[in-house]
Amino acid sequence: MTPISTAQSPIATSAAVAGRGSAQNTKTDAQPTVTATNRGTAIAAATVVSLSMTATAATTTASAAKDPSTGKKDFATVAKDARASLDAAFEKMGRTADNRTTDAEWKTAVAGLDRRSLYAIASNQGGQFNELEQGLAKTTMSKQVDTAMGLDNPVAAANQTSAMSKAEIQFLDGVSDEEKTSFDWAKRRASAQFGYEVFSTREGQEPENLDSENPIVKLIKGGLDRLKQTGDSSQQLEDTPQYKQAVQLSEQLKAANASSSSGTGGHKVDITA
Repeated sequence: MTPISTAQSPIATSAAVAGRGSAQNTKTDAQPTVTATNRGTAIAAATVVSLSMTATAATTTASAAKDPSTGKKDFATVAKDARASLDAAFEKMGRTADNRTTDAEWKTAVAGLDRRSLYAIASNQGGQFNELEQGLAKTTMSKQVDTAMGLDNPVAAANQTSAMSKAEIQFLDGVSDEEKTSFDWAKRRASAQFGYEVFSTREGQEPENLDSENPIVKLIKGGLDRLKQTGDSSQQLEDTPQYKQAVQLSEQLKAANASSSSGTGGHKVDITA
């Protein structure tokens, strides 16, 4: 999928940003890329994001521990159950998941799994899922968001609105805490908000404040705003300092979480943009 750059203005929206880097299976349907023209929109100021200890700590709250008050399964158990469910489904079909697996067979195999289980597969929780299964799970999850937006309707996909982008934001804000720690989620959440603001302005409406409290989302959104502000056709989102800092913060948080989960105590991360 084509990377976002100011040369594309029309501005590439959430489907383009979120799609890059995700494993795709050749038997699954391609996701639509939606664009919108907004040259007349006033340029937003570049976002300056200050990441305090409190804000950064908010991204590390997703824990594998079971919540005794809700009885919610820990993520390791979710992954184990997803593995067992996939194995049982394919055993019933008399086969295993491989490159010949059809879209219909995969849909049957995951029909009883919720999004948290799909994320366990997509993120290879516990190292239990192969690359094909991870890619198919990512595609299924992406299609769920597209359906929530109405992008499964070709007419709507060609005429995206602010209401559709708002629906995307609401869907993404409702996913599991584990998924919200992923960089892919942060990219799509940031680009959904960027698209919402663009479409709202184009429709003559004042955008609602739909800011995320996630500092990685804030940084990526700042990168998108910077591209829009500069109008430099040679730059892509990945070239912006905000995006690079988002990647850095994401890696540091992964390391901190890994350290904490291994019983070494972890450490706090404090980065100021």
